[in-house]
Amino acid sequence: MRLHALAAAVLLIFALPPLTHAQSDGKTAGEAARLFFEHYNDQNVPEMVAMFESEGVVEYVPFALSGPVEEIGPGSWGVLIDAFPDLRNQVHSIRETADGRVAYVDVNIQGRQTKDAFGVPNKGQTYDLRHMFVFNTNEQGKIIRVTSFWDNADWYRQLGKTNLD
Repeated sequence: MRLHALAAAVLLIFALPPLTHAQSDGKTAGEAARLFFEHYNDQNVPEMVAMFESEGVVEYVPFALSGPVEEIGPGSWGVLIDAFPDLRNQVHSIRETADGRVAYVDVNIQGRQTKDAFGVPNKGQTYDLRHMFVFNTNEQGKIIRVTSFWDNADWYRQLGKTNLD
């Protein structure tokens, strides 16, 4: 039942209108998301972290991992970039709520593994995996929460991981 609710939520997200510029100060969640992924492509983890308010949270649903950006951000983004030095992302769409405070991002992330990471032994495999990110921002356009979803079983399969231990 939980999977059906997630699928329904994702379908609703794609039914939202395209990116708008609702906030008068020009700092919308969609703009924050766009800049975040630019920093991600530049592999600039300090700038990614700097986009968050001090109490910001990162949540990775497939890993059941959630916590302060100062811990989760560098600990996940830095390790991922280290293990996949050619890591890239391709943003397909950014959709925003009418008030500009929440953005939904459809993005593919890809790279070739060069080191063991996240319990996945390095086999030199490449992955290309679709992700859904939800960005919540405050009135100043700072990120207060990022939640991410992806198919972890497909990620493992693409990297050649055949067991779940």
